[in-house]
Amino acid sequence: MFNFGGLGNMASLLSSAQQIPAKMQQLTEQLKKEHIHGSSADGTVKVTMNGVGQMQSIEVDPSARESSQLESSIVEATNKASDAAKQRYAEAVSKMATDMNIKIPGLDGLLANLASGGNLTGGA
Repeated sequence: MFNFGGLGNMASLLSSAQQIPAKMQQLTEQLKKEHIHGSSADGTVKVTMNGVGQMQSIEVDPSARESSQLESSIVEATNKASDAAKQRYAEAVSKMATDMNIKIPGLDGLLANLASGGNLTGGA
């Protein structure tokens, strides 16, 4: 006789896969509402991004006058906020996959790469 016991697992997997685009859209919309912050070490610049890495605001201490130091502080604060946003995005995607009981080979590695400097959107 044939064993069709695995078909239920296949149907469950297909059902989960069909939900991924809607879940990703929902997750993206949620992350767009979150605020992630980064500051320069000297505290002269504070950057706020949303959870998908889009800059929302930049706050510069009015006493910061030297342009080269200010430029460096802007870059530093932006990079810190960007790194935090990427980490948050990777955590949210990982949690979504866990909640949906989706096991994708290599997903953890991909998310770790993303969190350590990969691109969130695939574009510029």
